[in-house]
Amino acid sequence: MPGRHVRARATALPLALAALLTSTATACGGTATVNQSKVPAQRVDPALRSLLPADIREKGSLTSAVGNDYPPLSLLDIDNKTVIGAEPDLVRAIGQVLGVRVHLVQANFDSIIGGVRSHRYDVAIQAMLDKKERQEQVTFVDYMKTSSSILASEQAADDLDSLAGLCGSQVAVEQGTSQVDDVAAQAKKCAAAGKPEPAKLVFPDSVGCFQALSTGRADAFVGGTPTVVYQAEMSHGRFRTAGEPYRFLPYGILINKEERTLVRAIRGALQKLMDNGTYAKILKQWNIRSGALKRATVNGGTA
Repeated sequence: MPGRHVRARATALPLALAALLTSTATACGGTATVNQSKVPAQRVDPALRSLLPADIREKGSLTSAVGNDYPPLSLLDIDNKTVIGAEPDLVRAIGQVLGVRVHLVQANFDSIIGGVRSHRYDVAIQAMLDKKERQEQVTFVDYMKTSSSILASEQAADDLDSLAGLCGSQVAVEQGTSQVDDVAAQAKKCAAAGKPEPAKLVFPDSVGCFQALSTGRADAFVGGTPTVVYQAEMSHGRFRTAGEPYRFLPYGILINKEERTLVRAIRGALQKLMDNGTYAKILKQWNIRSGALKRATVNGGTA
């Protein structure tokens, strides 16, 4: 299919965040690299491989869009080039089950739905919530359960302990995410209650959000719970999660709606990783075991 290998523009990770990777051994149980992966090698499943589209089988490779700024799901290694994290590990293991190499393409979050729909990418895995409205555009194979949370300074966390507590605050969110809509909806509620609306600071990536919070430009960051918890741990007490997580939905691997046999292949390969223990090992390595699913579901998001 034309356009499958058009390379997306990478998102550079500033050195300030890259420096945090030296502490990954504490947060994630050991710094991982592409050449030192702890993921066990997988045997090819011929039946699942036969479900792949013919062009993917013939090439022997699967193109997957990934992020590079949403730790511990995806981040850059200390070389500031290699993408590591739970999502790259997971999609590579899926590729091994299907008997194909996985070509990772770093892409901006808000470009991946269009990239999958246009066949620029065969799949995408980038901490995207499986939501009903998105199911109209792509098919999701769900790989972990998650939620949204608020990250704030230690001093402000008690006051910013819910969306309702964000009235009048400067709030950082990543472009294209569900949290942008969450803050916008809360702004209307604040106004209706006669309170000042939160100022929504939208950044093209989560790195910008963290920097805004670190420099005091933002009072809070609203994002996926795995990365909020990770950043709180990496801050050594400077920031912490505020209040309780909200809106529980799964993250899903994005696939073109027309590629029905590819959906079956990806779902089957993921289920095999769940059944043989590899999935659990990947989540444990990146300290996100609480997000484990028992079954690989398709379009399991209900909201």
